[in-house]
Amino acid sequence: MMKLTFLLITYSLVLNAQHPGDDVVREGGNAFYNYEYERSIEILTKAREDYPDHPGVHIAWAAAHWRKDEAELSLDEIYTNFDKNLEDVESVYDSLLSIYPENPEYMLYYGCALGLKARTLLGQKKWISTFFSAYRGFRVIQKAASMDTTMLDAYLPIGIVEYYTGLSNTLVKAGAEYFGLEASRKEGLRKMEISASQSPWAWTESLSVLSYIYQFIDLDIERGLEISEQLVEKFPNNYDYKIHYAVSLLQTGDLKTSKIILDDLDRTLYMQRARHQEGFGSYLDYLWGYYYYLIGDDEKSLEKLDECINNYAAELDAFLGEAYFLKAKIMDKRGERVEARKYYRKCIRLDNFSHVIILSKEYLNDPFEG
Repeated sequence: MMKLTFLLITYSLVLNAQHPGDDVVREGGNAFYNYEYERSIEILTKAREDYPDHPGVHIAWAAAHWRKDEAELSLDEIYTNFDKNLEDVESVYDSLLSIYPENPEYMLYYGCALGLKARTLLGQKKWISTFFSAYRGFRVIQKAASMDTTMLDAYLPIGIVEYYTGLSNTLVKAGAEYFGLEASRKEGLRKMEISASQSPWAWTESLSVLSYIYQFIDLDIERGLEISEQLVEKFPNNYDYKIHYAVSLLQTGDLKTSKIILDDLDRTLYMQRARHQEGFGSYLDYLWGYYYYLIGDDEKSLEKLDECINNYAAELDAFLGEAYFLKAKIMDKRGERVEARKYYRKCIRLDNFSHVIILSKEYLNDPFEG
C-alpha cells in the first residue's frame, strides 16, 4: 500500500490566518512529528476545549490519535478508531459551517475530514471506492480554495488528489474526467511543490509526500535526497523520515553516509513503539539488503532481503516490492531465471504504482544482466 495517503493532508493544514490557539496547535503538531504522541494528544485535546472555533485543531487531534494507534494497535482497531474520530470531527465542522457557511477555513477542513475517509479504503486497495470518497472531500476543498486564493496550504490536498487520479487505472481516470477533475500527475506534483516551498503550514507534509513519490514512483533521486535530508534536519527524532533519508542516500550511491544512518537506525530501532519496531524493522531489513547489494555482497543482500520478505509487518508495501525486485535481479544475475521470474511476478502483483513494477514487467521478458 502506498504512502500516498490522505492522512498526509492533516497536521500541517492550519492555514495562513492567525487564530487564538495557533501556538498551542503548533506545539501539538511539533510533538506529533517528534513521536511524542501522548503529549500531542494531551495538548490538542485541551486545545479543542479551549479553542473550539480553531479551524485546524479538530482534524489535527484525529491525526494524532491515528498515529498513536498506528504504533500500537492492529489494523482493524486503527481503522475503527479513525473512522469514529472522523465522525466526531465532521460533526464539529458541520456545526461550525452552519454558523459560518461562507468561512473558507472551516470549509477546507470539513473537506479534509470527508476526504480522509478514503484512507481506510486506500489501505484495502479499493481504488474506485477510494476515489469517490476522496472526491467528496476534494470538491469541498476546491470550493474553499476558490473562495480564498491565498490559502496555499490547500495546494497539498488538491495536488494529492490530482496526482493520485492521474496515476490510477482507467476506471478511476474516467471517473475523474466525468466529474470534471483534472487527472494529471504533472499538475499534482506542481501543486505539491508549491505547497512544499510556499505554504506556511503544509510544507512538512508536502515534503513527506514528495519524498515518497520521488523515491518510489516518479523517480527523481536528487530531489528526493534534498527533501529527505531537509525533513531529517527539522525532525531528527522522526524514525520514518530517517528511513527515507537512508533510501535516498543509497539511491544516490552515498555508501559512507548511508552506512552511518543505517547503523543509527539499527541502534535506535528498539526505542520505537512495538508495532513501529515491526514495521520499521521490515524497512530496515530491505535497506541493509540494498546496501549489501551495492557493495557487491549478494549473499548478505539475499539474507537481509529474505528477512524483509518473510517477516514483512508494515502496512505500506512499497519496501516489500523493492525487496521482491532486488531479489529477482540477484537471481537473474546468478542465472536462476525461474526464481527471478517468480519474484518479478510477486512485485507486479502488489499493484502499488511503484516504479519497480514497470521494471519488473520489463525483466519478466528480458532478464536483468547486471
